[in-house]
Amino acid sequence: MYWRDIGYLCKETTTLDSMRKPQKSFTKREVFCNEKGVKRNEFYQAQAQGYKPELCVEIKESEFGGETHFEFREIMYRIIRTYPVKGENLEIICNPLVVQNGS
Repeated sequence: MYWRDIGYLCKETTTLDSMRKPQKSFTKREVFCNEKGVKRNEFYQAQAQGYKPELCVEIKESEFGGETHFEFREIMYRIIRTYPVKGENLEIICNPLVVQNGS
């Protein structure tokens, strides 16, 4: 693998604004990754649970710190599941946080 794609592991934080309303923000950390296709079995299992997985990326397992979101190509995704693969790698299966137009 070439590790030529760049993504961002993101942790969600909630703070209160001056009106005491919760405001969500993300702390991002850059990681090198490989984009992969969502496997058919993974897709159908997620659909049964009400998810629509659209992104699968592979990162180094040591870089993952329990983040809940992943940003890739300026789209924010929620991490559905992680799965260790050969070597020291980790597959991250994601669905978009906001449904994109035309999807």
